Amino acid sequence: MSFRRTKQNDALDIWPGFVDALATVLLVFIFVLVGFISSQMYLSRMVVDKNSSLSSLEIELLSSQNLLNKEKIKSSDFAKQISELQNSINHLNAMISEETDSKVIAQKTTLSLQDQIKILTDEINGIRNALLNQQKISADQMQTLEAVQSENLKLSDFKKINSYKSEFFSKMQDIVMDKQNIKIVGDRFVFQSELFFNTASADLSVNGKRQIAELGMVIKDIAKKIPSNIKWVLRVDGHTDSRNMIGGRGKFFSNWELSLARSMSVVRQLMINGVPPVHLVAAGFGQHQPISRGQTEEDFSKNRRIEFRLDSN
Repeated sequence: MSFRRTKQNDALDIWPGFVDALATVLLVFIFVLVGFISSQMYLSRMVVDKNSSLSSLEIELLSSQNLLNKEKIKSSDFAKQISELQNSINHLNAMISEETDSKVIAQKTTLSLQDQIKILTDEINGIRNALLNQQKISADQMQTLEAVQSENLKLSDFKKINSYKSEFFSKMQDIVMDKQNIKIVGDRFVFQSELFFNTASADLSVNGKRQIAELGMVIKDIAKKIPSNIKWVLRVDGHTDSRNMIGGRGKFFSNWELSLARSMSVVRQLMINGVPPVHLVAAGFGQHQPISRGQTEEDFSKNRRIEFRLDSN
């Protein structure tokens, strides 16, 4: 009886310990489970954030690709424009190479034109290289292209006026071929002042008016052929000798005044003969651009002159 009661007491003493151990295990399991769930939630949030960032990056990448495609299209268009400009320049070079039998003035002008075309070609090559390296065109390069196109048009007009200058030169040569006191110096026709004026006078003589009438006919004939959009002028330059005006040499106080008055008289007579004033320019240089530096009467006579030159405006 006593043995049975002791055995029951031992069983009762083990049960509370077992319950405590089981509760402890259960608490540990719950703690681990809560930690696992928390970590899963944190990881899920990070995954969502990463997916959102990835979507934003994909959108930005697509936008950048669209911009790049647009810039490639622009670059292609400008490369085409440059190619067309190069073709125009090649055409100009071909035309220049064919003009091997031009007059002296035409040859000089052509050389100048070739130099300008070379400069223009170098500028275009520089722009083309920049386009190939950068694959896009900045605002400054756009302005440069426009300037190149404008310069190309100016060179085209210059080329056209050059052909009319050659015709003017040829016709004037026929007029002055057998006449004394008229010379050709470069691209200018030089008339001694005695052909037009008396000593220290700016009033045209009868012979001077006749000479200017012949010149006016040539100018009017050339003017009919030149397109209205091409700017050109006939420049009339007056020159005197170096002798001082003071001391009774006419009504003018200086050689400068005399040279300008003479060129103005010639321009007015050309207007009377039908040459439009918009194509006439009068200039006086006095004694400051002599042909001869001597002090003899022959030297003085050479320096007293009226020069005519057809030029672009």
